[in-house]
Amino acid sequence: MQQPTPLPLGLNPEQLAHYQQTFNLSYHLNYLEVCRQRIPLLGLDVLEVGGAMPASLVIDQLGCNSWTGVEAPSYDEELGEANQFHRNAGDRDQQQRHQGRYRHLHLNIEEIPDDHYGQYDLIFSIACFEHIARLPLALEVMHRCLRPGGKLFTMHSPIWSAFDGHHLPVGIPERFDRNDPARKQIFAPWGHLLQTRQQTYQDISNRFDREFAEEIIYYTYNSNHINRYFSEDYLSVFKASSFDVIEHQITFLCNPNVII
Repeated sequence: MQQPTPLPLGLNPEQLAHYQQTFNLSYHLNYLEVCRQRIPLLGLDVLEVGGAMPASLVIDQLGCNSWTGVEAPSYDEELGEANQFHRNAGDRDQQQRHQGRYRHLHLNIEEIPDDHYGQYDLIFSIACFEHIARLPLALEVMHRCLRPGGKLFTMHSPIWSAFDGHHLPVGIPERFDRNDPARKQIFAPWGHLLQTRQQTYQDISNRFDREFAEEIIYYTYNSNHINRYFSEDYLSVFKASSFDVIEHQITFLCNPNVII
């Protein structure tokens, strides 16, 4: 008989459902488990870049000594109540109970005060690095925040070279008929790379309208929402940084359909 797949982080089904429903955590939990398998979290001082795991999870469940979450103000403003910082209101009692051990900081990681230097055993970051415009500087600051022997665990996705690398923060407006086959998606896979700006504008204008096309052009090609780094760019930046790359993997593989 096939054994059931263990739940991440030692959670039982009720706990897993709680974190998924209350905090809208999904892949975040799985990658925290991947991190925990490589770097035992018990007793560590952790700096999370681009988010804030709930205090009840990281302090009570996983036994971290402290957890500090950093979120860029511009990203927080863009997401509003959908941002993890705000979802963590469901964990307010635990946050208050762990004052001094659990903190939220609204700032760009590049601007973190130097009293954070040398204070952390681990930097943890999920789906954030694709949003950091000054990534080389950010990496150097993160390295300064670590104690000797400290580690960085990051998963960044979707990046610019991914099939959905446009990473749009907006969806199809309700004014459009979702049952229209031409309007089921904004971009075809890799469409943001396979079309020029003008082709994208014309395509979306034809299928939707000019107002929506202008919004998509802005977010895809012009806004500071994403840094538009290809996979090889990340590798180059890391190799030029103060970090030593111990392991890197490709995530969320997508094989395009071959049309002959």
